[in-house]
Amino acid sequence: MRLGVIGDIHLCFDEVDVRQLDEEGYDAILVVGDLAAYSIKGGLGIAKLIASLSTPTFVMPGNHDAAHVGQMAAEVLEADALIPLLNLGQEQREADLAEALRPATLAGYSRHALPDGGRGLEMIAGRPHSAGGPRLAFRPHLEARFGVEDLEDSVRTLSALIDESDAEELIFFAHNGPHGLGQKRDDIWGCDFRKEEGDFGDLDLERAIEHARRRGKRVRAVVAGHMHHALRGGGHRRWQLEKDGTLYLNAARVPRIFQRAGRTLRHHVELRLEDDRAHAREVLRSE
Repeated sequence: MRLGVIGDIHLCFDEVDVRQLDEEGYDAILVVGDLAAYSIKGGLGIAKLIASLSTPTFVMPGNHDAAHVGQMAAEVLEADALIPLLNLGQEQREADLAEALRPATLAGYSRHALPDGGRGLEMIAGRPHSAGGPRLAFRPHLEARFGVEDLEDSVRTLSALIDESDAEELIFFAHNGPHGLGQKRDDIWGCDFRKEEGDFGDLDLERAIEHARRRGKRVRAVVAGHMHHALRGGGHRRWQLEKDGTLYLNAARVPRIFQRAGRTLRHHVELRLEDDRAHAREVLRSE
């Protein structure tokens, strides 16, 4: 199986990407989120472009998706008194995003068969709109939409999806990656914007992966983004890691369209699942 993985888009996606990605012949495309920057309208425009892909595509909403600037600011500032008020209307904004994406699938707390020819592989889509770290971002929306009030609820919801799956092998698909993979700024989901650094992975996703293993599932890969490759203060983070037979992949190369040596390059990651292991490589295509 070959999967194309698109990192945090932040408005860097156009008709050329649609053509090039369809030319790759992937079995499916996974978009890890943040279609928008700080504009709901901009995110809907990107969603309509993604909808024109011929390849089956799944999109995980990030912390920039179906949310306005006030919401994002309140989450960053942990303004708990304002968050419920600012979250009003998010359910409709998310429905608008899902409609703009069709026939691509908006994922989140969901289970998906992949077009793999019957290999007994399924994908578990994690918590939508994650902003990383120990807080449950956009809690009023998650409570209204999914009945998730805290991280314990999130773990139970993800574990129930795993329990429902008859597949022997799983891929996890999320916006932010799991906790437990390093506490340094350049670790795959390490924090580069605080002096004390730290692990900024999602605790609920870590526990869901552990639950899958306890149930005897083989976790082939965990695909996410959110924590950008370019680090604050300079340097680049590790973007893939193999641990306990699982390939962890952070596809958030931002911006994903950039100039190098006079050429415009477009970034995505190819994830290849073979019988013995998973492999990932960065793909840079020029126009």
